[in-house]
Amino acid sequence: MIPRNQKIQSRPPLERWYTYVLFIFIGFCIADLAILAYRDRMLPQSAPPARPKAAAFDNSISRGAYNPIISRNIFASSGVIPDALVDKNKPSAEQEAAPVLSSLPLNLIGTLVHSNPDKSIAAIEVKGKNQVISYTAKKEIEGMATIISVERQKVILRNLNSNRLEYIEMKKEGAKVAFGAGAATTTGKEVQKIGDNNFVLKKADLLKYTNDLSSLLMQARAVPNREPGTGAVNGFRVLDMKPGSIFEQLGIQRMDVIKAVDGTPVDSPAKAMELYQALKNSNKLSIQVERNGKTETMNYNIQ
Repeated sequence: MIPRNQKIQSRPPLERWYTYVLFIFIGFCIADLAILAYRDRMLPQSAPPARPKAAAFDNSISRGAYNPIISRNIFASSGVIPDALVDKNKPSAEQEAAPVLSSLPLNLIGTLVHSNPDKSIAAIEVKGKNQVISYTAKKEIEGMATIISVERQKVILRNLNSNRLEYIEMKKEGAKVAFGAGAATTTGKEVQKIGDNNFVLKKADLLKYTNDLSSLLMQARAVPNREPGTGAVNGFRVLDMKPGSIFEQLGIQRMDVIKAVDGTPVDSPAKAMELYQALKNSNKLSIQVERNGKTETMNYNIQ
């Protein structure tokens, strides 16, 4: 008979491993049951305390921070604001004296007053030069004066030598032509008609009219003619004229629209004045007019 102790020692190694695994399994089961029994006690019974919120950073600047800048002038360390810079040689508007009659060698030949003062035109002759030039506001006259404003038969200017306001006006001596009077301004026919829309006139007769702009302007009345829709000026419509006037002799009729002179459009008072000055040196001249919806060309031979 084999002793008991000898039987245990003689067990195979595989059986011993099964025994160890069984003990380990039983230990895990006991641990799991213990965890299930004490799990509720291990869990927290209350919520964790709330973390305090970070204070919002205020990056705005209070008005008081600007007080050092407001209380002093940053351009002067003394904090005193200096007086405004003014030209002591130029009188202020309150101190400017009223315009006086100018003694400059200038003759006012005529004026065209526009609704926009900057577009008004004055025809001025510089004595000794026998030349009439058109000027608008702010233009300088031969280094003598600057135009301030153009009024009816009068021009306000600033004398560049004395820096004071002066004025020139059209001569009032002599009989003025009254528009609408019955008598004609001419004693004879200065313009001869030699064919349909063809005329001949003498240079001396042309200069007689162009040198007296004031009388010339009073022989007819014209207004800007505007295109429907756009309102752009496309000429000047002759509303009325004095019987026997130079305009009538030139073949111009009432309600004609003067569109161009020698192909140059007449679309502004300034352009009309420029063309008026060009007439003095012309030998031939053509005027395009719109009459009864048709365009006609009036040709003039200046001898």
